[in-house]
Amino acid sequence: MPRERSYYLAQLCTELVQDGNDFPIVWDTVLKDHPLVEDIPQFRREDPRPLLEIKLITGERLVFDDARKKFSVK
Repeated sequence: MPRERSYYLAQLCTELVQDGNDFPIVWDTVLKDHPLVEDIPQFRREDPRPLLEIKLITGERLVFDDARKKFSVK
């Protein structure tokens, strides 16, 4: 069940970004106070592009790829 909620959260955030909202808006309106979110976003470098990574209480990470405008669960 927690995994399903993590993927739902990633899908919701992806839809918001693809509708024109930037990461700070998604962070302030959805993620900052969400019960699954454990920590603040951290930059991580993967390949040539930086990614934002947010630790979740499930032990998973919510990862935002700005170039693709997509959130995923790792």
